[in-house]
Amino acid sequence: MEGGDGTAGSVRTQGRRRGLRVGVAVLAAAGLGWFLVVERDQVLAAVDLLVGADPVWIAVGSVSSILSIVVFAAVRSVLVGASGARFPLGRATTASFASGAIAATLPAGGAIATGYMVQRYRESGADGGAAAWATIATGVVAPTVLVFMTLTGYALAGEDPSVAVAPTLVAGTLLVAFFVVARRPGLLRAPARIAVGSWSGIRRRIRGRPAREPGSLHDLHDLHDLHDLHDQADRAADRFVASFGAVHAGLGRWSAAWALQVLSWFGEFVSLVAAVAATGGSIPSDPATWGWLLAVYGTAQLAGAIPIIPGGAGQVEAALVVGLTATGTDASTALAASVAFRLMSHWLVVPIGWVCVAALRRQGADVPRRPTAA
Repeated sequence: MEGGDGTAGSVRTQGRRRGLRVGVAVLAAAGLGWFLVVERDQVLAAVDLLVGADPVWIAVGSVSSILSIVVFAAVRSVLVGASGARFPLGRATTASFASGAIAATLPAGGAIATGYMVQRYRESGADGGAAAWATIATGVVAPTVLVFMTLTGYALAGEDPSVAVAPTLVAGTLLVAFFVVARRPGLLRAPARIAVGSWSGIRRRIRGRPAREPGSLHDLHDLHDLHDLHDQADRAADRFVASFGAVHAGLGRWSAAWALQVLSWFGEFVSLVAAVAATGGSIPSDPATWGWLLAVYGTAQLAGAIPIIPGGAGQVEAALVVGLTATGTDASTALAASVAFRLMSHWLVVPIGWVCVAALRRQGADVPRRPTAA
């Protein structure tokens, strides 16, 4: 069977990835169990703090988290508009909530959520290249702003920012690479052609045909199919590069996108401050403490961006507990604040997001399937 070896290899790769994720999940569960046993008193105290959390601060944090997503949707709307397409804020907000829920709950949710947003961009009138441009631009602006906010926090706190060196290098590299490619879109032709004419696509066209003797006329027919696919890949890559290169965002649009992204991250940071205040912690009273809290927030969000568990579950909470205790917050308050923050900024979004998924589906917007081997 054509492509049998490739399919088997793909299945083995998926199996190894699944095994890695299961192993990480088991280790995380074991670590959580150990923590619950060893730190039982702290956990019980944290539960008491959560139960008695100040409802006013919880409301402030929840509203701030929701507004953060609305502002992030505005970033998407601004960047998609660079292609001439119209992505209204209302639809951008609905799609942003929906993609957030997908990313938080589904295996490979980040990739599926990206495909989901690309579909929404296409529906707004952006073609393939323009949708890719908006996706990449958003993916560059958001982490870059977060990294520099984190560095600002370390600077205000007077701490060594070396922990953020790696994310800074990654963000800087992405930023430079994006603007180089934006000015010379022809650099994308080769990877675009490879993507369009991937072997998975080729296998889908010729799979199911019986094995044949080398040099047979049937082989010539298969080669003709492959030649057609390569031609299609060339044409599709050319269209993609042309549409990508046709997108031009002026200084005003870029300034709006960067400013809105700062506001979006700041809104979520306010949610963390509200979580600390709601669970009995003290609001910072000096620039150094504010800076340290900002650094803790940024570092935790960067830790959650590592795609180990959907939504960064456990990763963000652990980073927040470590960071908050380093500021002098007692362990039970730090644990309660981290859980309250995640409830407001992450898990609150999930049910809202799935309602948005259902609403968009009624309008014909479906969730793309997880990529599988051909």
